[in-house]
Amino acid sequence: MLCAQLLLLAAARSCMAADLGTLPGLLKSISAGVFPDLKSIAQDIHANPETSTHEFYAHNIVVDYFTTTKPGLWDVTPHAYGQPTAFVLDFVHKPAGFSGSDEEIPIVGFMAEYDALLGIGHACGHNHIVLNGLAAASMARQALIDLDIPGRIKVVGCPDEENTGGKARLRDAGAFDGVDILIMAHPTVKDAIQPMQGRVDAQASFMGDTHADAVRAAFESLVLITDLAGSLPGTATTATPVEDVGMFSINVVAQKVQLGIAGLSLQDVNSTVLRLLDDTYASVTYTVAENNEVSKGVMLTINGPGGHASESTKSPLRLSIETFRTLTGNGKEGVSFFLPGNITVTELDITTSIRSRYTIDLDAALKTVESAISSRAARITTDLPYPALEVVTSLGDRFLELMHDADHGSQADWDYSTIAPAATDAGFVQDAAIDAETKELLSVGKVVFHPNFGICQEGGPCGFNHEPIFAQTAATEFSYGRTEIVARALAQIAVEVLEDKGFREEVTKLIRK
Repeated sequence: MLCAQLLLLAAARSCMAADLGTLPGLLKSISAGVFPDLKSIAQDIHANPETSTHEFYAHNIVVDYFTTTKPGLWDVTPHAYGQPTAFVLDFVHKPAGFSGSDEEIPIVGFMAEYDALLGIGHACGHNHIVLNGLAAASMARQALIDLDIPGRIKVVGCPDEENTGGKARLRDAGAFDGVDILIMAHPTVKDAIQPMQGRVDAQASFMGDTHADAVRAAFESLVLITDLAGSLPGTATTATPVEDVGMFSINVVAQKVQLGIAGLSLQDVNSTVLRLLDDTYASVTYTVAENNEVSKGVMLTINGPGGHASESTKSPLRLSIETFRTLTGNGKEGVSFFLPGNITVTELDITTSIRSRYTIDLDAALKTVESAISSRAARITTDLPYPALEVVTSLGDRFLELMHDADHGSQADWDYSTIAPAATDAGFVQDAAIDAETKELLSVGKVVFHPNFGICQEGGPCGFNHEPIFAQTAATEFSYGRTEIVARALAQIAVEVLEDKGFREEVTKLIRK
């Protein structure tokens, strides 16, 4: 009798499990209903870019949509967790007859970003990150209702990814408490599940009795930083300097750099630059012209790749540094340098973005840079270091399966990559711990899944993140179609995690208790 009762109980539990075989088709149907409106929001955000901590338009358009246009779908919290431009959407589904407590309802979170870059708009594509978060969450929400699966979904609107680590402040305020799994996706040029770098920015100030003295001290330090390449401690560690002139600071690297030279003829400057400009300077061009801001002045104007692309290629700034190095090393007397349009300034700033594959290497790399330039800098300050983001393969494996199947376009190019292409403040949420010797991932504070997906269409505008042309890429119809596919796959993963306790336990096994 006892055996029979146990068999009946097992059968009953089996019947209670949702049939997820229909989920891919269901999500396509749901997407057709929810994605167009959310795409319009993303397009509006793209057309009205706002920099970190100033994302009021983006915040308001999302909050207004879910409180006025589509009220009642979510519990909406504007200005969440003490952040003026953060928001929260929260939804819980309890099937009829569900007898468990609220704490027993599983939860999945989505993170949305929507800050832009100074002067070049959404050249990192964060209009797609907010779209991905809203769309995936909205699809998963409706699927829970239609399939009658108990679950909670929380969307956290995260301002200020680019500059001062908005997710760190949200974490400290409790925005992610009780949410073990958080999902987002980032547009870029190539499909990959990959780690993200650790990052710390060091801003050095250089002063002189004259403008020329300050320029010389700054460029002497730029030479020293450049010469650290290949010798910095850590794995895949780089130190990319940026002149803090106008909008070109921290996350926006100049595609146009000007350096003034006094005491040499236009012909001398031109021949020097011409000798330096070889095929290692991809897409870099220059012009020289007389400049009357100083006596016998020559203005060198250099154009070429900026953004994250400048970390792995020789940029306009690099050519200006090598020009300075050559002209100061040739023994000619009376040569001085100036910044056209800024010749009265006697204090100049250089920001060096120090990046490494692993968080544990950032401190040593920073100390190496500081040691190299400390004798010339009046002061050196640093920002909040961004921790590296590590890959959790339990979600990655399932995502790859979905990307490879017919429902998501049979995208054979999707795979893991060991290359860490950039930094993200999502590392503050994950809080990964690795083995110092083997670099094995030991534990995380939260599971964060952060695939990067390509949005460049063949023949269309395409540049790497933080290059101005990427803002055009992020506005194409093709890019929005790519986001829909990724959001649908992430919605399916969210539903599967909420429905399948075994899968959920596998995904969260590295979380520190």
